[in-house]
Amino acid sequence: MSADKPGAAGNGPEHAGSVLQRKLSLVDMLDPVTFGDVVDSLGELYRVGIRVLDERGRTLADAKGSNGDFCGFVNAQGEGHARCTALVARLNEGPLAPTQGAQVMPGGSPLGGELLSQPCFTGLRYVVMPVLWEGDVLGRVVVGPFASEELAELPASLGEVPGLDLARARELTANVQRMPDTRVTKMLAHFAQVMAALLAAGQKSYLSGQLHLEAMLETQRELESQNAQLLRLNQRLKEADRMKSSFLSTVSHELRTPLASIIGYSEMLAEGLVGALNPEQMQFARTIIDKGNTLLKLISSILDMSQIEAGKVRLAFEWVDVQELVESAITSVMPQAQRKGLTLKAQMPPVVQARVVADREKLRQVVVNLLANAVKFTPTGGKVDVRLSELGNQLELGLAGYRIEVEDSGVGIPEDQRERIFQSFYQVDDSPTREYGGAGLGLAIVKSYVEGHGGQVAVTSELGRGSCFRVVLPKEPPQSSQGLAFIPPPVDMDTEPERF
Repeated sequence: MSADKPGAAGNGPEHAGSVLQRKLSLVDMLDPVTFGDVVDSLGELYRVGIRVLDERGRTLADAKGSNGDFCGFVNAQGEGHARCTALVARLNEGPLAPTQGAQVMPGGSPLGGELLSQPCFTGLRYVVMPVLWEGDVLGRVVVGPFASEELAELPASLGEVPGLDLARARELTANVQRMPDTRVTKMLAHFAQVMAALLAAGQKSYLSGQLHLEAMLETQRELESQNAQLLRLNQRLKEADRMKSSFLSTVSHELRTPLASIIGYSEMLAEGLVGALNPEQMQFARTIIDKGNTLLKLISSILDMSQIEAGKVRLAFEWVDVQELVESAITSVMPQAQRKGLTLKAQMPPVVQARVVADREKLRQVVVNLLANAVKFTPTGGKVDVRLSELGNQLELGLAGYRIEVEDSGVGIPEDQRERIFQSFYQVDDSPTREYGGAGLGLAIVKSYVEGHGGQVAVTSELGRGSCFRVVLPKEPPQSSQGLAFIPPPVDMDTEPERF
């Protein structure tokens, strides 16, 4: 950019003109809160879905309509989901032209361009309205799906979806809003007027602020450089936050719910609730259950780590029998160890352990994660030992406490990577063909939970001979007197790039 070239700061008119000549985006000109309220209100008024996207396909506002039950029912079928996904991609990112079945509606778009009517294989319809501003396409408005007044019977294309109950589909279609073309056109005209007013005000506000900023930067070149850097960083943070929110939403709504259904139906098949299975079919069902549970645990770990990094994980302290807790964790991991032919032994204090203050579920997850990690990286025929110390003074903490050690005879950890294994998404073997699966989150979660209890976690290892993870915890965490405490985000989570 010219602002970064020598002498550019003194060229006032050219520098100010660059803002006026630059193509603005909907993100620049629309306040997300105000605009979101407008879209939600219009969606509730007409009982129809309305989605507004910018030219990059980012969703600025999304009001749900009356089609949720029907579309969810169709999406539950594999073929239906595939077709719906393809249609949504066409609506969100496809050309603003009468292609792929879209037709031009009479009258044109109130914001410029042409209104496109896009039929859906379910018999419903969408309308796409381009958003043009000063000759530039800034995005699009997608309305629907809704049923036309002429829709009497479901189309044959819906019946092509394998396994779809057409009778149930007819029942759900009755709840979908019916709208004639005249009403759709009227609604879009009203929405276009409101949106044009918001765009004009937003453009004025944005340009005024930018011109004022550039006038100041004109005589303060050093401030210009620093401020430009801050603006870039702020934009990156906003984009990262948006992407993370989008990712979490996708995981929770698009992965966890259908995955739970897959596991549930597979368990019903394996239990013979829909008829007896032959041995080969039973093996397939068990494989689906095992892989589904593995994926569900992975998704849960990603969500847990995201909550930790956002500072939203809360510890609920209570008196806990730590010996019973460790034995419970061993029980949950024992089947994995037995399948690999590992020897899993526990060494408990000779005297019954006194109770300690901790978050029961978080501390149990710490032990389970360490045990699962040891089992995963220990070859067949190896051993895993779990040791719980007596209560006593812990030199690392300078407090009364206890320690939990998990030692294995596994592959070991290279010396230069023993600190990095506690970072989010870090894998010792990051090659595409790595032998061991996982997302590299188990130890990062362990570290956060242990430090949230006021403790410490460390590892000693010898390559090829195994590792020993040591967790040292106080009997009563300093913050436990309040009953509840939040785990602070990891201070070093940005020191290394995250890797899946």
